[in-house]
Amino acid sequence: MQSLKIDGAAPEGDGQQSVNEVSSARPSSTVGSDAGFSRRPPEQRLEMPAQPLLTRRSRPERETDGKWRFLIIVAGAVIATAFAGQAMLGSFAAGGVNGFEWTAVGIFTANFFYLSVAALTCFAGAVILLTSPKPPPPSKELPVKGSLTAIIIAIYQEKPSKVIAAAEAMWDSLKDLDAEKGFEVFFISDTMDPALVEIEEKAIQELMARRAGEPFWYRRRRENTQKKQGNVNDFVQRWGGRYDYMLELDADSLLSPEAMLELVRRMDARPRTALIQTLFAIVGARTYSARAQQLALRVHGGLFGAGLTWWSGGAGNFWGHNAIIRLAPFAKHAALPDLPGREPLGGKILSHDFVEAALLRRAGWRVEIAGDIVGSYEEAPPTIVDLAARDRRWCQGNIQQVQILFARGFDWLSKVHIFAGLMSYVSGLLWLSLVVMGVLIACNAKFFDTEMLAAVPPDPTAGLRLLLISVVLLTSPKWLAIILWAAGKLPGWDRSPRFLVAVVCDLGMTALMAPIIMLNHAGSILSTLMGVDGGWRPQVRDRNGFAWSDLVRHYQQHMIFGMLLLVASFAVSPSFMLQNLPMGCVLLFAPLVARQISGVARRGSVSWRLMATPDDLAQPDIVRRAELLAARGTTEVRRLAPPRRSRQMQRVGLAVRRVMRRVRRAQPGSLTRRDAD
Repeated sequence: MQSLKIDGAAPEGDGQQSVNEVSSARPSSTVGSDAGFSRRPPEQRLEMPAQPLLTRRSRPERETDGKWRFLIIVAGAVIATAFAGQAMLGSFAAGGVNGFEWTAVGIFTANFFYLSVAALTCFAGAVILLTSPKPPPPSKELPVKGSLTAIIIAIYQEKPSKVIAAAEAMWDSLKDLDAEKGFEVFFISDTMDPALVEIEEKAIQELMARRAGEPFWYRRRRENTQKKQGNVNDFVQRWGGRYDYMLELDADSLLSPEAMLELVRRMDARPRTALIQTLFAIVGARTYSARAQQLALRVHGGLFGAGLTWWSGGAGNFWGHNAIIRLAPFAKHAALPDLPGREPLGGKILSHDFVEAALLRRAGWRVEIAGDIVGSYEEAPPTIVDLAARDRRWCQGNIQQVQILFARGFDWLSKVHIFAGLMSYVSGLLWLSLVVMGVLIACNAKFFDTEMLAAVPPDPTAGLRLLLISVVLLTSPKWLAIILWAAGKLPGWDRSPRFLVAVVCDLGMTALMAPIIMLNHAGSILSTLMGVDGGWRPQVRDRNGFAWSDLVRHYQQHMIFGMLLLVASFAVSPSFMLQNLPMGCVLLFAPLVARQISGVARRGSVSWRLMATPDDLAQPDIVRRAELLAARGTTEVRRLAPPRRSRQMQRVGLAVRRVMRRVRRAQPGSLTRRDAD
């Protein structure tokens, strides 16, 4: 077995073997897990033993960052929550607080505390950015230790043209800096659909023909056991000894050459660091839903990232991609344990990244978040429906990780990250519960405890104070970003007034989508707790739209809840209904909202410019290069598709489809679907 030194030194012998020393294009008898076409380097294996859930912790070396800093955040959140809780209690009647009201106060304070931690993290990041000097431009200096890094790209039912274009763009950008000798590109595929397999292998073969003599590797597993986690672990076990580090990327990830070189330089200089996670920006968003996510992350993502980097220190987190990992400790310490109990609450861990970071930290290694590295990019789900599907899988994985919170040996800051990930979904359930409790309190006062209506609250200004505290907290990322923008310190933005318009658009889209996302998150929590397995669906990158029947079916629960909310509120009083009217209308018309924000914003249009980010207006070089190469790949993939029918046959097919559509409409309960998948 090929071993690696702890400090990340290259393996013994030649660090980068010739690309001609490759395995057979067909899997050999010793590689039973591969299928179809492949081009692999010789195996240099690393053992990857499964880690126990409960074990003693290895203490890291003395550190000066992180740890105590988070206690400052907690103290501030406790103070803010105490003020908000007192204001809420003061808004109730002087005759006493009943059970419904105490329940509402408990739900509110739990959610408010979580949101306060997030807001104060943004505040800490804003202070750091305001007081820090302007960062220098990204360095193009080459690493000097001669380490070898694998750029691994996980593929599962993807469009190969776009994935390959991104890989070629990153490789060519490294060649422009004469830095390609320290990297190799490795596609690790889990694609199972036979039609996609044929297209993928054909595209990879054409890539190999274009890049003959360059280290582009490819293998596809026969069975995708343990999903992405198993895909990555298979690579580590078979080829981990060949490399010092791996840059783990998703199929939609991009890294600039300067970012890749900076990550390698930091790993070379920090022998006790096992993982460095970058903060990525969203690019390439076309639909209004995706552009809202892109804009929000670009407006205040840098603030949150700076604050998270400040208090995490060496106990940071891993988000599954756009990160560099030292392979030797990862293989030794990061193989996930099976959780007690049956799936979906136990068994195989669905969300691997948070737990892998916690395992590395438990073994005494540093896990860092690099909030200052620019040039890391990904894409967003195109529609709010696809966002909900991804959140369903993440939610189930985060619920599984509750067992880590009670396991011995893990760093308490690692548990903070896991708890925060869980609360990002529980928060939606708490908000929904608070809305329900508000209606119950009002109905109780209206129909059962009528004396409460005439009672005067002990503090008439408490309700106004509660409203102001809540508004300041919820909008804090926005107004903190405006302060940084005015000081010229907001990452990526100049001082053009267009930024203020973008913030208003961000605020409006957030308010529009929030009730739907609230119910999505609440449903994900409840369905997982009821034992419904969300599975692992391929990530949708593009859509042509939805049929109305699909949207109505998908948002039935949203519409029912919106209608019940409005009816119950009106039964209390018209003024109470007006308070719940915005949320109720968004939920009642959720199919219409989802259809409208799933539309494509035409580049250069007014709507596109209103939500344009700096990366839209001045496209990064690596993104532009990848898009140009992907456009070339589109024509190559079309060539693999079946030949187009003649115009006469198209007319016949159209007539047949019309007849079939009429037949389906005549059948009760029939549905049609228009999906880009």
